[in-house]
Amino acid sequence: MSVAADIEPNVSPEIAQCIVEERIPIVDVGPFLSGDPNALTQFATDLRAIQESLGFYCIVNHGIDQDLIDRSFEQIAELFRLSDEIKMKYRVDFHHQGYIPNKSLILRWSKIAKNEKKDLNEAWAFMRERTPDDPKVKANIRHRNLNQWPDEIPGFKATLLEYQETMAELATRMLPAYARALEMPANYFDDKFSHPEYYNRCAWYPPVDAEEGQFSLSPHSDHSSMTYLPLMDVAGLQVMGPSGKWMEIEPLRGGIVVNTGEFFNRWTNGRFIATPHRVIPPIDHRYALTFFYNCNDETIADPIPTCIEVGEEPLYEPMSFHDFFISYMDGNYIYRTTEMDED
Repeated sequence: MSVAADIEPNVSPEIAQCIVEERIPIVDVGPFLSGDPNALTQFATDLRAIQESLGFYCIVNHGIDQDLIDRSFEQIAELFRLSDEIKMKYRVDFHHQGYIPNKSLILRWSKIAKNEKKDLNEAWAFMRERTPDDPKVKANIRHRNLNQWPDEIPGFKATLLEYQETMAELATRMLPAYARALEMPANYFDDKFSHPEYYNRCAWYPPVDAEEGQFSLSPHSDHSSMTYLPLMDVAGLQVMGPSGKWMEIEPLRGGIVVNTGEFFNRWTNGRFIATPHRVIPPIDHRYALTFFYNCNDETIADPIPTCIEVGEEPLYEPMSFHDFFISYMDGNYIYRTTEMDED
């Protein structure tokens, strides 16, 4: 049976064409976000088709002020211009919060290839902002501690917190479409994302000469429920299509790339795919404001009712998001100082 024959008849023609041709669809979410019920129905139909085939799409007319995105990119460019000595003061810790030096990541979880080469990028991890009296901080819960903000850049913290909070609001507003795409009530995810966890991975991908088989970011699938990535004007991100070919993500001012990760893949019992993607060494300095949006820590990835038949065994062992997050991070990131310092 052809790919076209598998696509629902109510899917928008342009979305269906992208799926057949293995191109990243561009979706105008303005009508849906305005509250139009017909737009919700159509977007849910299109989203289901995308998430069961390509796994990636790009949204426009999403309501995020481009000035905020531009200011955030400017701030992270300044972040990585700090001296190595200053950046190392904030080196990533037991909670994976802080500066992540070059060659600190080996994406061994790739489903398409065994990888043992360290990736060529620097990053800085900011989890959801917490205060010292937060119960999870006081209990020293893994990955739920205080962020390491760079004191040397006035205004950085305020800008990035505004960016985080704005992206979290957008991601929350998108949840009804995911619920309807899975044939569930629009409010199905409300209590499961009542206190969402999110993780901002600010990254710098410099133009470098890589070894054979080495990447700025190796082929992998995200950990997340959903990932949101505002596009800048330097290309580098590639997404694996169903046939195995790599699809280029073209720069699009105002566009935000969206995909689901491995936790949502577990939650949907494999129905919504976590698509492998990678970053190749760019021709110019490339920055990323990757925003990983997740459910409450306590949410268990039991299959959503429409994703499993009665009496059927789940494809994956049920697991809380927090347990899954720890296993993903420990499986990919190098924390021991001696290992991180080796080339």
